[in-house]
Amino acid sequence: MFDKESFYLEARPEGIYLASYTKDFKENDVYAFLKEYGILRYDFKAVRKFVQDGEIIKICPRNPALEKEAKVTVTIPADKMTASITIEPPFFTKPWPTEESILKILKAYGVKIGIDNLAIQSMLARQLSNESVVVANGIAPVEGKDAYIELIKDPDKPFEVRDDEKVDFWSRSTIVTVHPGQEIALKHPLENGKNGIDVTGAVAKAKVVKNVDFSFGEGLKRDEENPLMLIATAEGQLKNEKGRLRVLPELEINRDIDFGIGSIDFTGAVKIRGTVREGFHVVAQGNIEINGTVEGADIDSQGNIVIKGGVRGMGKGTIRANGDVSLSFGDQATIRSGGNILVEKAILHSRLYALKTVAALGSGKNAQIAGGRIEAGLEVSCNILGSEMGTKTDVVVGLPPEQLEKRKVFTSEIKRCDENLERLEPNLALLKKLEAAGQLDDQKRVMLMNITKMKFQLQAARDNMQTELDALDEQLALVRDKGIVRVKDICYGGVVISVRGLKYIVNEPCRYTSFIADDEKRAIVLRPYDYRIGRVGG
Repeated sequence: MFDKESFYLEARPEGIYLASYTKDFKENDVYAFLKEYGILRYDFKAVRKFVQDGEIIKICPRNPALEKEAKVTVTIPADKMTASITIEPPFFTKPWPTEESILKILKAYGVKIGIDNLAIQSMLARQLSNESVVVANGIAPVEGKDAYIELIKDPDKPFEVRDDEKVDFWSRSTIVTVHPGQEIALKHPLENGKNGIDVTGAVAKAKVVKNVDFSFGEGLKRDEENPLMLIATAEGQLKNEKGRLRVLPELEINRDIDFGIGSIDFTGAVKIRGTVREGFHVVAQGNIEINGTVEGADIDSQGNIVIKGGVRGMGKGTIRANGDVSLSFGDQATIRSGGNILVEKAILHSRLYALKTVAALGSGKNAQIAGGRIEAGLEVSCNILGSEMGTKTDVVVGLPPEQLEKRKVFTSEIKRCDENLERLEPNLALLKKLEAAGQLDDQKRVMLMNITKMKFQLQAARDNMQTELDALDEQLALVRDKGIVRVKDICYGGVVISVRGLKYIVNEPCRYTSFIADDEKRAIVLRPYDYRIGRVGG
């Protein structure tokens, strides 16, 4: 007789009997019990009758062929890092395997490392059947890590925008610029792995890790304190050329400046093959060269600017250069130059200011200045000035009147500051004398602090204005006793010319003419186009 929980089995010569100590069970419990003890073929009607009345009943005849021993199956995966066993239960009269027998079976399969005796013992104690249980574990290899480059500044990383972020798409730029000393990239060195051992005792090799090339181009170097860190040594654009980083001192863009590129703010020279679209800006410390046109955009250079396609200002944007500005044409443009403005064709309805000269002397009658206001420190020259329609055109040569007025203001304010500083000095000297004698009470101490602060503020304001005044005086010295407007072909009526503060209104067309200031007559007089008044122009 063999019992288990509520049920038990009896093996008699005429057959196998099923019985129960209690009637508190379900039909499925009976089937599970029979399966667990290897009774796989039985009379279902007899089992159901047993379920109904709970009386002992014969459920199958004795069949020695079916009264099998337990079957132990060993499973070892391809990596041989584990070994599992599954026990198909014996017929209930047959014994379960022992720990020793299972160990022998494992040994026969070559398993000799990491055997879990507790797992085997638990499985046998619970008589766990038809379930796979891991009974041996190898030592897994510790995988290493490949070396890799972390780009602190990534020239190819797309512009990221958060869902809640407001972005000025005109001002953003996809160009990555760097500065000397800036951290660019960090190499993370490879980490070798550690071999393991499988359940058969064989070596389980860790993956071979890979190194990575850390070469770089000009404008970069390894940091002296951390050779794995790459830093910039120059100002410029960071480029990634087939995995090799370099810094370019000159920026070249082979397309338009639009939303695909964004605005440019660069530390060196800039060359643009296309057009700069409306609303964008290009700022450079070096020269700027634009093959296309500039459409209502801001262009700012510490050097020279060349715009081969011309400027369609649309009343928006400004072209600024510390040096010269050269362009094909200008229409409703605003251009400021610290040197010369040189125009190949026409300047129409624009505002130009050049510290030296403005010249529109290209071939043909398109070399024309008409409409707007043109200001130059030394000279304005063109083929045609004004238009047949009498378009109002202002031409100013010499320091403009507003600059002279500005100079008067600075001079007056500097004088006022000097007078205030002079008045403060006796009071300040007295308070410092009292302080040195230890006779300064709290009220006078506050007064000393306030007067000292006022003196510093006045002195700083005076110094700033003096700097501005010195710059104006330099410009004034440059244009003193100079200034000329030259028209090679024709000057139409409607043009107003000012030279060193003297004004002349052109009422009738005149040809091949120069306009100069006659200091004795205090008036502008007309001379031939090629008239010379000393060295004019820059």
